[in-house]
Amino acid sequence: MPELPDLHVFSINLKKRLLSKRIESVTIVDPLKIDTPNLFRERLTGTHIQDIVREGKELRFVTENKNSFNVHLMMHGNFSIIDRNGVDKNPVKMISLCFEDAQNLVIADKDKRCKVTLNAKFSDVPDALADTFTLEYFKGVLKKNARKNIKAVLVDQHVVRGIGNAYVDEILWKADISPESVTGKIPEEKVKDLHEAIPFIFNDAIQNILKISPDIISGEIRSFLKVHNYSKKFTDEGDKIIKKTVAGKDTFFTDKQKKYI
Repeated sequence: MPELPDLHVFSINLKKRLLSKRIESVTIVDPLKIDTPNLFRERLTGTHIQDIVREGKELRFVTENKNSFNVHLMMHGNFSIIDRNGVDKNPVKMISLCFEDAQNLVIADKDKRCKVTLNAKFSDVPDALADTFTLEYFKGVLKKNARKNIKAVLVDQHVVRGIGNAYVDEILWKADISPESVTGKIPEEKVKDLHEAIPFIFNDAIQNILKISPDIISGEIRSFLKVHNYSKKFTDEGDKIIKKTVAGKDTFFTDKQKKYI
């Protein structure tokens, strides 16, 4: 599943290719997967793409008439920009937007689980890279979830939006906190380290993805990850990487990360 850094780069590259283009037509292959399909076509056809932004684990496509649609790719959803022939050959397409230059933005998913929502409501939960995700807010939500496992708390989209399974391991490794820790047992100074690790890890990942695949609009790149990396047995520092199920998810960490219980 693409996570926050992947989606951030997708938004940059999709804007380069689609900004200000006019949507000539909208094709919905499976109307049952889209809320209000007729209204979706009506509101988007004939408008220009004004902005594409990442919000949590979704991309929001904004049009000049102030309508928008959010896309959550789920596990296997993907974007592609192709001509008509390419659209017809894609067996798992869900939606295609045809632009004035005959190029099509195709949203596809082999599992048909990708979520597309017209004019989705804005969430009150802060994004992991937003100014509203302050240390004080973070301390408050951790206190409310004091008895829970820290990994489970950090991937909860009702606590903070955008943190997924791979990057929560990277964040906890950077903060030197074991994913098996109990949230309320983590010292205040380590909470500050954890809060600071979140933007550091995400911004570093965005730069790595841009270096490795500067034009990417789909998929995920994980080769540079320090601990959540199936190809690595040891960190660059020589610490053995442990793989274990924590909070119901494949989790990667080291014995050196402090466990607070």
